[in-house]
Amino acid sequence: MNKRILFSFVMLMFLSICMEAQTENSKWGLMLSGGKMEYNGDIGSNMIFGTPFQGHVGARLSRYLSPSFDLVLAGSSGRHGIELTDGMSDDEQFLSQVFQINLGAHYKFLKNSKFSPFLSGALGYISYTPKDGVGGFGIRGEEESNLHVPLGLGFKYNLTDNFGLFWHTQYGLNFGDNYDGAHTGSGARLSGEDGNDNYMLHELGLGFAFGKKDRDKDGVADDKDECPDTPGLKEYAGCPDSDMDGVIDKNDDCPDVAGLAEFRGCPDTDGDGVIDKNDSCPEVAGEERYAGCPDTDGDGIADNVDECPEESGVSKYNGCPIPDTDGDGFNDDDDECPEVAGDLRGCPDGDGDGVQDRNDDCPEEPGTVNGCPDGDNDGIADKDDKCPREAGVPENDGCPKVRKPTRSEIINRYCAPSIQFGSGSGAPAEYNDIVNTIAAWHKSYPEAYLNVSGYTDSDGGEGANLALSKRRAKRVYESLIRAGVPAEQLTYQGYGETNPIADNATKEGREMNRRVQVCASTSPRIIETTNTKR
Repeated sequence: MNKRILFSFVMLMFLSICMEAQTENSKWGLMLSGGKMEYNGDIGSNMIFGTPFQGHVGARLSRYLSPSFDLVLAGSSGRHGIELTDGMSDDEQFLSQVFQINLGAHYKFLKNSKFSPFLSGALGYISYTPKDGVGGFGIRGEEESNLHVPLGLGFKYNLTDNFGLFWHTQYGLNFGDNYDGAHTGSGARLSGEDGNDNYMLHELGLGFAFGKKDRDKDGVADDKDECPDTPGLKEYAGCPDSDMDGVIDKNDDCPDVAGLAEFRGCPDTDGDGVIDKNDSCPEVAGEERYAGCPDTDGDGIADNVDECPEESGVSKYNGCPIPDTDGDGFNDDDDECPEVAGDLRGCPDGDGDGVQDRNDDCPEEPGTVNGCPDGDNDGIADKDDKCPREAGVPENDGCPKVRKPTRSEIINRYCAPSIQFGSGSGAPAEYNDIVNTIAAWHKSYPEAYLNVSGYTDSDGGEGANLALSKRRAKRVYESLIRAGVPAEQLTYQGYGETNPIADNATKEGREMNRRVQVCASTSPRIIETTNTKR
């Protein structure tokens, strides 16, 4: 007997080491128990934990159905009876050998918990065989087999991941009434009413489970667990989803903050397509090129760094418009004189000759050579020209060289006498003579380009004067073509009342300014407009 006990103990330890706790992966469980059965019937009752002690051994085979329910096949065998202690005779006591088996379910209160209380219910078969005369008991018991419904309460407690203890008490509702030998209307202790003979069974034992390995104990077997060493969720094949956003941690770039699958688990609070961790403005929708920030004024500078977010500007001024310090209409970046107001690229030009005062050697007198007059058009300012009325060369201080000028020099120096027009478009009497003289000169220098420039006085509107000057220049241009000058060697342009050569305040000055000037050059050119008015 001792060897059998030792062998049984060794086998229990072996099973406890080899088995896993009962879960969805370890669906089959075995529970072995010992306990006692107590009587409650027509003779009396020895509940709860009354005498005598009538031991039972039992076994339960369970099948995991869900976190809440197990299917259980249970059975036990032992003795069952009652011992009266109030002077009754032995033949008023009984003792039976009982075998019972049932199929039922456990309802578990705490799902997947180390401590798991449960309710039990079943339907089964129970058989009583009397033990007449054993231990001084009488011969009252009768042999009987019935259906019974055991209802109970118990708990499981896992000592380790491999095995645990369980306790269970069930009250058996017996469909039979005669196994105690007491029938209705007989027996000194009978109640006189029909009533079934029931029992209470207390069990304490060990529980074991069989199933697949689950290293991380997350309820997903290792062979199906994509994260076998990290507890996870069944719906994600055993992998964790810490932030519960539907993206498992190993694929989640933001595993601690719930996000969207399209952004690998990262959130995009403002819905602008830039995830929060990369979004400099996570609460305000913006653009990816601005790190998730908006650009309200559309100047290419994000609002979070734009000091003028509602006014288009430039990065040099932190998103604000380029300033105009001197208020002359030229912003500082385009103003060559940002501290002084002016109208020539932002700088003043007092004499209106197209040369800024800061670079004008004669700032109060219009001119063409560093802002100074050059009466003979030899490129030497009159103030430096010893022959201001005769074209010369720098090495002779503006006076002509003794040498014969080159053909190119002759062409570039040639300007015919001005053709003075009357008010309107009236040509002078000598008009045709001047035209023919110019045409004759061109026959000698056919490679020369003749540039025809028309001007007016300051009377009348600027637009009208510009159109009038162009008509005058075109008239001379067409006259020269008729006189034999090839059209491809001619250019013409009207300049209106600009570039005056005399004071428009006097009649004589206005007459001089109403003119057409024909000058030659070795390439086509347009006379620069200086906007000078006098």
